[in-house]
Amino acid sequence: MRFHLHAALGLAVLASSASCQPTTSTAPTAKVRNGTYAGVSLSGFKQDAFLGMPYAQDTGGQNRFRVPQALNTSWSGVRTAQNYGNACPDPDPTDALYGMSENCLSINVVRPTKKASDKAPLPVVVWIHGGSYHYGTTGLPSYNLSYIVQQSVAMGKPILATSINYRKGGWGNMYSIEVQGSGQTNLALRDMRQALAWIQENIAAFGGDPKRVTIWGESSGSFAVGQLLLSYGGRTDGLFHRSIQESGGATTAWYNGTDWYQPTYNTIVDAVNCTDAVDTLDCLRTVPYDKLAPLIDPNLYPGPGWYPTVDGDIMPQFPTELYAQGKFAHVPHIYGTNSDEGTDNAQPGINTDDELREWLQREVGFGYPASVVERIMQLYPDDPAQGVPINTGLQTFEDMGRGKQYKRVAAIAGDIFYHGPRLAEARSYAQYNPSNTFVYRFNTRGYLPATTDANGTVTPAGLNFDYLGVEHATEVPFVFNNPDGVGPWPEYRALSTAMSGMWINFVNSGNPNGKGVPAWPRYADGPKGKNLVLQTRSQGGFYVEDDTYRLQGREYLSLWAKRRHV
Repeated sequence: MRFHLHAALGLAVLASSASCQPTTSTAPTAKVRNGTYAGVSLSGFKQDAFLGMPYAQDTGGQNRFRVPQALNTSWSGVRTAQNYGNACPDPDPTDALYGMSENCLSINVVRPTKKASDKAPLPVVVWIHGGSYHYGTTGLPSYNLSYIVQQSVAMGKPILATSINYRKGGWGNMYSIEVQGSGQTNLALRDMRQALAWIQENIAAFGGDPKRVTIWGESSGSFAVGQLLLSYGGRTDGLFHRSIQESGGATTAWYNGTDWYQPTYNTIVDAVNCTDAVDTLDCLRTVPYDKLAPLIDPNLYPGPGWYPTVDGDIMPQFPTELYAQGKFAHVPHIYGTNSDEGTDNAQPGINTDDELREWLQREVGFGYPASVVERIMQLYPDDPAQGVPINTGLQTFEDMGRGKQYKRVAAIAGDIFYHGPRLAEARSYAQYNPSNTFVYRFNTRGYLPATTDANGTVTPAGLNFDYLGVEHATEVPFVFNNPDGVGPWPEYRALSTAMSGMWINFVNSGNPNGKGVPAWPRYADGPKGKNLVLQTRSQGGFYVEDDTYRLQGREYLSLWAKRRHV
């Protein structure tokens, strides 16, 4: 099972290099601890952007497979920060829009244009991108922060928005007995904490408030937010103060050990002739990037790829254990999922019960006993009306190559990896912070722009494919208030305005409620948990529901989550 990487949307390109160059007097500047940066003025948005600023040293050479090293040099003069930084290495060439290299630990800052009268520091939000923990970069068009910052100003609640690059895949989560023994574990999470430390030291130079920092992510970025809440058993060290999770949590992905990862590590070591080295990990640091990069590709190896591990340090125990003990950061939370999570993780072509049993054992079970597999199949019967996408009746989508049991598989996959973790984790959050835990279910199908194929045939803009429904990542352009992803339809724009407004309220105060947006109850306001359903007016508008959909299944899968090594 690999988690879906969603497609990017449109982008405003910002040019110039990140080298130390003279700058014009009209460029906005900020003096951080190491020196002065010149950003770029986004006059159309009335904003300043500072892009591609390093928050740690280059991770190549002797820093490869090491915890992030703090910056240790300063400069005189002015360095430009007017272009997104390199993506951290991954196998997807489309992520290399602004380059790709090991020198990739960078941060972007977007702020409203400062005026002489501006005095109060602005609350800060930190976007952690998704991409299955293996792909993605902050420069992707769907992560354009200008729209949500613009919306915050229009509301009279301005925010300062940031986004960070971090090491992914084997570069950020390599594991073996050698890695464990050296203490160089969970580098992706350590990169994120290093970025948050840079924010604490420097964000005031941009007008941000280091005492009001919200961490915010989607998909594997949401897994990461959950994992940051659990880091060191719930220790924030003052690095963040609120959290937003969209589609995924700390108990979504796997936490496999050396028995799982050692064969992959050994294969890589053998392929680059490091087998006979005294210290194979140190030998890997001497291998040229171009020779090593093709080998750190999750598609070459069995299983889900590289994810964080229980290292006894930054991740001291399985998340299920930490949640049970209340060992997580007790900060205000927004947490939600989309109605049809699972449609893009559902293996196509499953037609029979035996094929479903085999899929549960091979792809998601990690040794589920046979009785558990049978119980899952009872809780999720072969009834298309109960499957996912919801509200599609007896349609099976078999004619689209999905398989006779596609909707059943999608319901199970969505609940194992998204809706089940959300249920269990939100209950834990609300137990320790009942006043400030808010949960949503997003329920509006996405917009697809018009396309033209190679023959010149135009497909007009419309709703996302019905077999995908309200799929994973559909909510992203709505909360970013990005018109390229939301589309031109007035009710979609209205939904986006309301949703981004709630997120902005939360970044400001730790509560999404405020003037002009629907009332959002606390999750703890009802014994069964309260969700706010987010959807367009023609669908019936926003409403509150008890958190009881597929409840038996989600509770059962959560009970057995530890069997998946979470």
